[in-house]
Amino acid sequence: MSSDSPRKRATELMSERAMTGLFSRAFSQPLKLLGQSEASLSSYAVFWCVAYHAGSTQVEVADLTGLSAKTVSRVISLLGETTQGRGWIKQQSDPADRRVRRLYLSSKGEKVHRKLLADLEMFGSEMPAS
Repeated sequence: MSSDSPRKRATELMSERAMTGLFSRAFSQPLKLLGQSEASLSSYAVFWCVAYHAGSTQVEVADLTGLSAKTVSRVISLLGETTQGRGWIKQQSDPADRRVRRLYLSSKGEKVHRKLLADLEMFGSEMPAS
């Protein structure tokens, strides 16, 4: 048996579904720590996309994340400045076309973003050097 056969076997056992579940749990944990009990990989992806592509439309966020427009819309409702939303993402009308809604982090969302960046930096500093 070769030294990498356990690794190869583990790789073969990891289906796409299992990997998606692992990534979802890993990436949603920071949002759960910040009080979003229904954090998902989708909400994480949309939040970071808006943070790094401020002014994008929902369609552009869907294209950038690979999520469906319906999923992005649902996540914007959960994270947005709606009655039941977290208040982390705000929508503003595009001055050139009032039908277009641009997405930005709200001041509350920017605070969450800074906290996530600090947590990631701390996590990175705890990782052993390779």
